[in-house]
Amino acid sequence: MFAELITYLRNSWIWPGISEVGQFIGTHLISGMLPAFLIAGGIAVFLDKQRITRLMGAKASPFVSFPVAAFSGALLTVCSCGVVPIFSGILTRGAGIGPAFTFLFSAPAINLIALTYTFSLLGWKVAFGRVVSVLFCALVIGISMRYIFRHQEEAIDVPVVMIEDDSDRTDLQTFVFFALMVLVMLTSTGFFDSITDKLFQNALSRPFPKLILLLFESLIVISVLKKWFHPEEVRQWLEKSWSLFNMIFPKVLFGIFVSGLLAAVFPMSRFMSWFDNNTIVANLLISTIGAISYFGTIVGVNVTSTMIHFGMNMGPAMAFLLSGPSVSLPEIFALIPIMGRDKAIIYLLIVILTTSISGLVFGMFY
Repeated sequence: MFAELITYLRNSWIWPGISEVGQFIGTHLISGMLPAFLIAGGIAVFLDKQRITRLMGAKASPFVSFPVAAFSGALLTVCSCGVVPIFSGILTRGAGIGPAFTFLFSAPAINLIALTYTFSLLGWKVAFGRVVSVLFCALVIGISMRYIFRHQEEAIDVPVVMIEDDSDRTDLQTFVFFALMVLVMLTSTGFFDSITDKLFQNALSRPFPKLILLLFESLIVISVLKKWFHPEEVRQWLEKSWSLFNMIFPKVLFGIFVSGLLAAVFPMSRFMSWFDNNTIVANLLISTIGAISYFGTIVGVNVTSTMIHFGMNMGPAMAFLLSGPSVSLPEIFALIPIMGRDKAIIYLLIVILTTSISGLVFGMFY
């Protein structure tokens, strides 16, 4: 019966969407999304709200808040969907609309894995262009969102679990906890695979070195929680992480399903002649396609490399490299219950505009 159902679905029009959802769950749920939700829950519960407000709040100096937001995601290996719970977390703790959206765009695009892989596959010119373009887009997006919604800074209502900020835990101890959580995320997404493979050589098959390292890191996290955190804090952290998961993840899956259907209807390889010149139309079109599609941080680089091989001009290629991994239809669906439909749609439109401008400029100088 089950085999017949699978056969029926494979021959139906909805199979590309189902396949895309299954692939996402198999490759990104545990490796990227779960650590992201745990980090987001920790931000919402453990971090000092006054400090977040001072660095990234609506009244903070833009010369401090926007650079902090643009660079703070560099160590997070998150996709456009994985960054949403963390975005929600920093909003919960008092970040302003502008810096929060700056972080939302830059984190999936400027992390170390994305830049390293871009350099190795596409060369230093593209990697350097990506860094400059990401910073430009992120700052323009954040400043634009802050200006457009300047009268709604106090209207953001994100579900929050509050605890007292007078914890006897030191700043260093809190920093160590978040550093360990980032380390878990880096390990789970494969950042250290080459190192663990060399250490274990052929003694263990590929998944086991990573699992051993993750187990070791998880035991350290548990010991840190037992030593430095009150049981009530840990309970509220897990509850907040679960709350964010329930609020965001179903929308992510729906968006990925829709993206899979769109990718099947409009296969990119058939339309490369549209993007073989660095024109305004080509950059706008490819930015739009990238913005509604879902690509992981690494997959986006691979797809861009393939399209360059098929004849895509470097201008539209850069536009796609910026918009593809940084925003997606699943992310927009997930943002709507957090920020509202208007902010989510305007954010998407500004991303398309800024990434297409960046691609056009890069294509002129490449």
